[in-house]
Amino acid sequence: MSRTPRPSLFWYALLSTLVTGAVAVADVEPGDVVTAGSRERIRELIPAEVYAAAFEGFADLEMEIVAPKAYPPHPKYVEATARHACRVSLDEHGQLVGYVAGQPFPYSAWAQEATGHACDLEPDDPQLGLKLAWNAYLRWNGGSIDTPHWGQSYWREAGDRTWKIARGEYRRTYFSYRADLLPETTSLVPDTDIEWAEYSETKDPFDMRGASFLVYRYRDSRAKRDDAWAYVPTRRRVRRIPSEEKADSVQGSNFTLEDFFLFSGYVWDQDWRFLGESLQLAALDTKRRCFPLLPEGPARELPERGSDRHFFSCRFAPHRALPLVDETWQKRTVVALEQRPRRSGHPYSRKLLWYDKETFTPLLFLAYARDGRPYRLNWYLGNWSETSPNPENHGKQVILFAATGVVDLLSGTSNLFLAFDTSARPFTGEESLRYFDTSRLKKSH
Repeated sequence: MSRTPRPSLFWYALLSTLVTGAVAVADVEPGDVVTAGSRERIRELIPAEVYAAAFEGFADLEMEIVAPKAYPPHPKYVEATARHACRVSLDEHGQLVGYVAGQPFPYSAWAQEATGHACDLEPDDPQLGLKLAWNAYLRWNGGSIDTPHWGQSYWREAGDRTWKIARGEYRRTYFSYRADLLPETTSLVPDTDIEWAEYSETKDPFDMRGASFLVYRYRDSRAKRDDAWAYVPTRRRVRRIPSEEKADSVQGSNFTLEDFFLFSGYVWDQDWRFLGESLQLAALDTKRRCFPLLPEGPARELPERGSDRHFFSCRFAPHRALPLVDETWQKRTVVALEQRPRRSGHPYSRKLLWYDKETFTPLLFLAYARDGRPYRLNWYLGNWSETSPNPENHGKQVILFAATGVVDLLSGTSNLFLAFDTSARPFTGEESLRYFDTSRLKKSH
């Protein structure tokens, strides 16, 4: 009887070397710089859909790998999670019941430890996606997002042609669920029904000057939908924005009000699905400092406005909007969610969103058009408050909004939004009510 010859030890050794080598190549370590020639090393560290849309064929890829860091949320947010999280539930509409402050459903390691693992989210929970969406929506945000100076670029033809540069101010203040106000209260204003309010105003160029909007989100957003107004310079009047229009383009850009911070819509009015967690490369704490910052002191007047030069000095690519050059990247545990709008006329059929598990900081999304084609890719960059050049951010322990870029994959248009002067500066209730007033819209022009 003939025998099948046994492979020699040489072939075992060779096979082992090839397998081990493949594993070693398909990874990166702090200090590595990934370029187009070595991008296969990060294929498993980037969502497959995003890799296909942005990395393949991009010749100027340049990603610096740095060591992952810890970004613990503010101690009061942790304390609020420990005290209140295990009492939170969902009603039949997907709304929160019993929420006070903190992470609603313990999922981050620090939240599970703070609650003694008494109410950890289970992987077989049929509402896991919805609960994680609430965690992202109610992440620790510092109480206020103050951006006194932002710049936005409009690019055409895959970033080869500039349309215009705009500049303005933005602020969002949270009136409710404020862990930082504990133990006295969690509301900025007594008995308020406002959850948060936001205001944005464009100050130049001339043809966009005065364009502004104001939005109020209410604590029970199902019973009381958002109040939203916009001042349109060409019409010289303030008009209300219907809920369905918040998924429309903002001032001719690829941004929508609903897409702010990846998702700012009604959590309960979407279908959510948990797609798993994985180790991914994330640009969580950017070191860029290329757009003019407001000087310190009471005047806070800019010596110069954001210009084309500032946008070009801060290299983003591809499409002059994505951070796949000149950026530092950490290996992070990332949570992936799928959002499907319930409204039939919504421009997206679905959206894939990725969040950092520790902080639930938004990282990026890929939205699909109604016909199923990849439509918009949006990347979000943050700054850690404790290393911020602005001393008033120190001690807030929050990832602050720094920049975001969005690309329309169908038309080749893109926008880059820079806001490196964002702070978590506290505001009083009285000051906030004065600021978020519809009369501001009429005065903005």
